[in-house]
Amino acid sequence: LSHENPMAEGLRILEASGNLSEAALAFEAAVQRDPDNSEAWAYLGTVQAENEKEDPAIAALQRSVQEDPSNLKALMGLAVSYTNEGKNLQAYATLERWISTQYPDVGSKAPLPSSGEVTTAQALHARATSLFIEAARRGPEAAARSPGQGSIDPDVQVGLGVLFYNSSDHAKAVDCFTAALAVRPTDYLLWNRLGATLANSGRSEEAIDAYYKALELKPSFVRARYNLGVSCINIGCYKEAAEHLLGSLSMH
Repeated sequence: LSHENPMAEGLRILEASGNLSEAALAFEAAVQRDPDNSEAWAYLGTVQAENEKEDPAIAALQRSVQEDPSNLKALMGLAVSYTNEGKNLQAYATLERWISTQYPDVGSKAPLPSSGEVTTAQALHARATSLFIEAARRGPEAAARSPGQGSIDPDVQVGLGVLFYNSSDHAKAVDCFTAALAVRPTDYLLWNRLGATLANSGRSEEAIDAYYKALELKPSFVRARYNLGVSCINIGCYKEAAEHLLGSLSMH
């Protein structure tokens, strides 16, 4: 709390690919100083997730959305964190909130369950997937909102990728994350998600390439280094695996 501007200090640490735990401390100081700051909560949640601390990440991202229900970055980050923790119902509901915020005309088409109807995870997944597919078809509209982006909204592709990942349709998830990376090639979070999806579909060598790309862009990315270690184990490279796993522990 002693830093004059902890929010700026946290951003400086991130920009310099500094220690994620130190960045988290800065953002924690920022939200203590300004508890209504949705962006500060979102950065805190993102950093905690990158640092393999999913529970505090979810708590911070939930608070970010509470302070600003239209914070798209926090909503997508929260959906991904729910997915990582196997909280699929919450992930699908959060993805629907993202669509309703970014594409309100698409979100308004979601059929509401009738009174007393029990909505299954499968039904929620199907509904969210159909909404994201509809949004993906509106590429030109997204391009009009963000000139220079092209006809692909990368965040829609990320949401679709998460949904396909949850249903174990890894090939389609890989296609979605790859499409998003074509628009945002320096997004280290996306490279890590691509790597995790490749790893879960038995493509460890390709996963390793994706993790290395994430770490090239963000050397302090603990989760990517840990994932890299696991993939090295999967292909029998135990010495390299030990180095990466110990490296991820030392970065906490």
